[in-house]
Amino acid sequence: MRPRATRTLYVGGFGAVVTAEVLHRLFARHGEVQELRLVDRGEASFAYVTFIDETDAITARAQLDGAQIAGRALRVERAE
Repeated sequence: MRPRATRTLYVGGFGAVVTAEVLHRLFARHGEVQELRLVDRGEASFAYVTFIDETDAITARAQLDGAQIAGRALRVERAE
């Protein structure tokens, strides 16, 4: 069974120093971002990034999961 694809990614692990603007620029390198929602909880902040195209979301996940930003590893997963 093929996993269900989605255009929305969950992004965590970046902490309080990373802004929505920084995340948007980072993810926009991989395709057109439709929406970015940042949930600011200090060190426990996370975001949801929605792409226009599902293929771009898949590429961004593959390229950015584990990538370092502000000295921390991003966790990028398919949003449920």
